[in-house]
Amino acid sequence: MGDRCEGYHQEVIRGPLLVVRALLANVQFAMVQIAAVTIAASVGVALQQLPDYALLSASDYALEMGQLRALYEPTLGPLVDVFERLGLFRIFTAPWFTALLALLSVSITVCTLDRLPKIRAVTARSRVEQPGSFFDASLAGRGTMQLATALTAEQSEDAATRVAQQMRARGWEASTSPDPEAPGGKIVHGDRFRRSYRFTLVMHTGLVLLIAGAALSGALGYTQGILLTNGEALPVGKIGSAGGLVVENRAFSAPRTESGAFADFTTELALYRDGAQVAEKVIRVNDPLMYDGWSFHQNFFGPTVKLEIRSITGDLLWSGEAPLTATVEGAPYATLPIPGSSAGLELLLQRDPAGAAALLVVASEPVAPASSEVRTLFASVLAPGEVASAPNVNFTVQLQAVSSYTGIIARRDPAAAIVWLAAALIMTGLTLTLRRPRARLWIRIQPGRAEADAALLLERGARAEQAAPLLARIAETLGAPARGSTPKGTA
Repeated sequence: MGDRCEGYHQEVIRGPLLVVRALLANVQFAMVQIAAVTIAASVGVALQQLPDYALLSASDYALEMGQLRALYEPTLGPLVDVFERLGLFRIFTAPWFTALLALLSVSITVCTLDRLPKIRAVTARSRVEQPGSFFDASLAGRGTMQLATALTAEQSEDAATRVAQQMRARGWEASTSPDPEAPGGKIVHGDRFRRSYRFTLVMHTGLVLLIAGAALSGALGYTQGILLTNGEALPVGKIGSAGGLVVENRAFSAPRTESGAFADFTTELALYRDGAQVAEKVIRVNDPLMYDGWSFHQNFFGPTVKLEIRSITGDLLWSGEAPLTATVEGAPYATLPIPGSSAGLELLLQRDPAGAAALLVVASEPVAPASSEVRTLFASVLAPGEVASAPNVNFTVQLQAVSSYTGIIARRDPAAAIVWLAAALIMTGLTLTLRRPRARLWIRIQPGRAEADAALLLERGARAEQAAPLLARIAETLGAPARGSTPKGTA
C-alpha cells in the first residue's frame, strides 16, 4: 500500500498509488469524465442507433446498418465508416462507453472517500465550553434573555437542566458544561440536524449506483420494437433461444373522442413460452405487461390494409395485413412484393370525398430483369371489398378491410432495480441534506446575573425563525420573554 503520514485534515497515502488516487480524487478529472459522457450521450441521441436485436446476428446487423448508411451517407459520406468502427451507432452498448461509465463510478467513489475526513469534521460534536468573547454582542447571532432575578449557583444548574430538557423535547441534541470563566455558571449547547451533511454520502452512493446501473443496462439490457397486426404473434429476443417468449396481439383498440382525437389506445397482449400461455394483459402507454424480467409497453400504432392477392386462375398468392409504416405527403404508405413475381405494389391510404377509407394501389414491374426502370401495370383506388386488376396482368388485388397495427416495446433490463434504488437514494440524500440544515445554539447562565447570553449559529439554508419557538420556550423557562429580536446567525 505504501507509507502513510497523518496530515491535519486526513490521511495521505504515499507510494505507487499516490498518482492514481490523486487523479481519481481530482474534481477536474471527474468533470472531464462527466463532459465526455455527456458528449457521447448527446451523439447517441443525435445519431440513430442500431436496435438491440441487430447486435444478435450478422444478417440483422447488415440489414440495419444498410438502412443507416442509406440515411447518413448522402450527408456524411466516408465518415459513416469511421463512425461505425468507433461504435457511434451503438454508443449505449459500446464497450468503451460502459468502461467510461465504470471509470466515472470509481472516480466518484474515490472522491467521496477522500471527503470522509471533512464530512466527519463538519458533523462532529461542537465544543460546549466557550469563552466570554464567543458571546460578544457585536457578533452575528448573539443576544440576551432577561431573567426575572439574578440566579444563584444552584439555581443556575437547575435552569441549565430545564433549558436542556426544552431542547431535547424539540429534537435538539443537548449537553451542558461548566462555564470556564464563571464559577457555578453553566453553558447549555443545543445542536439540531448535526448529521445532515452525512446524507451527502447517501446521495453520492445513489449517483454511483445510477451510473453503474446505466452501464449494466447498456451492456446487459435488451430493447426490441415489435409491430403486430391483429392476431399476429412474433418471438421476443433472439430467435431459437431456450425458454424464449412469443407475444401475440389479440386485439387493438384506439377509440376517438367526439372531436376526432384519440381517447386512448390499448392492446390485449398474450405471452407464450414453449407453446403455453404464461401471461396476458390489456396494456396502455403507462401500464405495461410485466413478466419474468420483461416489460411490454404500448408505444405506437398505425393503419393496416388486409389484402388478398390471387393469380388470374384463382390461386392464392398472398393474404394478410400489410402495415402502412411510411408516409407520402402525410398519407400512410407501404410497398409489398408479390410472391412468385417480379411485380410489386405501392399502397397509399386515402379518404374519399365522403371521408371513408380508400386505398390507392399501384402495381408495377421492371421493364427488364436487371433494370431499375419500372412500368406501371395498373393503378386503382379501392374501397373495402373491391378488386383491382388489368388486362394482361396475371394477378388481382382485393382490399378486404382497413384495420390497425400495434407497436410494442419489449424491454429486459437487469439493472432496472439498481436504477430505481439509485434514484431513491439520490432523492433521499438530497432532500435530507437540503431540508435539514444544521443549527447550533449556546445558552450561558451565570450566577449573579439577571440575564442569559445566547449564541445561534446557522448553516446555509437554515433560518433563524425556525429556532424562534425554542428560544421562546427557553425564555419562558428562565422566567421572562426574550429581550429584543431573535438572534440571527450564520455558520
